[in-house]
Amino acid sequence: MAKSKKNRKSLPEMDPITFEVLRSAFRDLCSQGSALIERIAYAPAITEGRDYSVSLLTSDGRLVAHGARDHTPHFGTFEGTVQSVVEDVEEGFRPGDVYMFNNPYRGGTHTQDVRLVRPVFCKGEHIAFTIANCHWTDVGGPVPGTFNPNAREIHAEGLLVPTTKLFDEGKPVKSSFDLLRWNVRVPHDRMGDLAAQARAVEVMEIRIQEYAEKYGIETITWAFEESMNYSERLFRQEVARLPNGTYEFVDYSDMDEGHPDHPRVKIHCALTIKGDQATLDFTKSDPAPRGPTGLTHPGLISAALDGTLHCFPRLTPLNNGIIRAVELLTVPGSTVHILPPSPMAGYCAGTYEKVDAAVMACWAQPLAQVDPTQIHAGTVNLENCVCGGSHPKSGNRFVSYNWMEGGQGARVDRDGPSYMMMMFAGGACNQPVEVLERWFPYTYLKAEILPDSCGHGKFRGGFGFQRHYRLWGDGIITIHGDREEVTPYGLAGGLNGGPNSLSLNEGTKRERHLGMHATGVHLRPGDVINFRSNGGGGYGDPRKRDPKLVLQDVMNEMISLEVARDVYGVVIRVGDPEALEYEVDKKATRARRKKLAKKKFPVGHGPGQVHPYGGKLKVKADKTKNKRT
Repeated sequence: MAKSKKNRKSLPEMDPITFEVLRSAFRDLCSQGSALIERIAYAPAITEGRDYSVSLLTSDGRLVAHGARDHTPHFGTFEGTVQSVVEDVEEGFRPGDVYMFNNPYRGGTHTQDVRLVRPVFCKGEHIAFTIANCHWTDVGGPVPGTFNPNAREIHAEGLLVPTTKLFDEGKPVKSSFDLLRWNVRVPHDRMGDLAAQARAVEVMEIRIQEYAEKYGIETITWAFEESMNYSERLFRQEVARLPNGTYEFVDYSDMDEGHPDHPRVKIHCALTIKGDQATLDFTKSDPAPRGPTGLTHPGLISAALDGTLHCFPRLTPLNNGIIRAVELLTVPGSTVHILPPSPMAGYCAGTYEKVDAAVMACWAQPLAQVDPTQIHAGTVNLENCVCGGSHPKSGNRFVSYNWMEGGQGARVDRDGPSYMMMMFAGGACNQPVEVLERWFPYTYLKAEILPDSCGHGKFRGGFGFQRHYRLWGDGIITIHGDREEVTPYGLAGGLNGGPNSLSLNEGTKRERHLGMHATGVHLRPGDVINFRSNGGGGYGDPRKRDPKLVLQDVMNEMISLEVARDVYGVVIRVGDPEALEYEVDKKATRARRKKLAKKKFPVGHGPGQVHPYGGKLKVKADKTKNKRT
């Protein structure tokens, strides 16, 4: 992925004011495209959940900018998408052409992420591309929503679209639209989403043309290059201040659901820093799983860079300058570099999130010696939960795609926030109960904090969430998630966070635990879905946590008295709970902590355990302040 500096364009320095105006303008025009999709699209997963992204790329397919709320799993693969389109279009591009694409192996994520690519012309010259991606809630396949944990090849994961012309010089290509309509569930909704994407890439082109008219085409393309060069310089400066060396971390997906023995899937990352060069080596990761949890090479690039940028928050937006500054090593045919026809619909909940997490944990080790404030423990993992069927009142078909907010990881100096989106989709949102009840035949019974779900520590992780809802009619539910068993890691002695889970009809004779890999489970009218999410990992020994903070969590009903006593070693006396008569028994707490000091927390990957690699983080006490230059 790294490129020789000799291959980069050498240009004189741009006027700094013009540079900053245009650099901001590129991101702003992308944000305008994103906002347009949010207003025009149909599916709540897009309009409310914001599962979309757009970007601006050069005419040879290098990433220049993305929107403020777009997602790295999408735009981190856009270079592969556009470069594939460039390779495939032999007849050349013309103004008004638009192409659709969703091939995960060549430049995508999974088949549900449908992309539209539009060449940008100014005064007859092709100068850029705009691209818009939306997660379609269904692209066909055996089960509603296309997520299919039983898939053993991509042909069981819906419609795979190679580079296909959708608009020919502005005119719709009827056969392409018909192909989509006949291969997806609820085609009316999908055509609404498609229309939003088509308008977004057009509006972004109009904005570029306006800037080109004002500043000139040469200045615009010059600013493309300067934006990328600037990002590369900043990134290399950040890397150069870290100690040289190799830093490792191992994480796991819960299981290969396609293997009869359901073994764990290992993701091994080794970060090597030498001067201002960073290399991420994944060659010791497991072979590709049989089930749909592996990651394509474009997805690996995206995940590795996402994990990196979380540790360097100043380095935004992601563009080709940072992409070319990081070297990636993989083995084709491994879980981080799957090959056709391996399935991958569940990639983001599976290997993607583990690569992201392992990369962050690798960067945490050198950062612990320079700037520990930039590191944090493991975070909530994505759960892809899809329910489909026919509405019992209208008779119309529906497909509902849901995920869940949860806990973020603790920091070296503070607790992790609760009820947040996955870090790799920080611009996403939860889908409000009120909207979902209007669109789908559900009645929500509960949407609230999940007590005791945090990873305990001197600073605890954020708390998970729980949503319980009742279905009115018949339906089919599928879940493709992870981290029910290998939960978000703690660091520096902090404990792992709580698990994701999905079950039905808890507390009744028809109670059923579905796990994270259930496919096409039939639901009956009145069935209650019980959906819960991860808490974030903790940081530091929980027995060193300030007893006042433990008391506060108990009074807020976030932590139980038992956990306060048995994990944190804090004994709390309770008078009248209604009057909030709680206080720390200082003498009993000292005795309890002295007794617990002889006890070691179990080492493992599950909730309440210490991650085997989490102890690698050693923070120097005299270097906890930000020492940026």
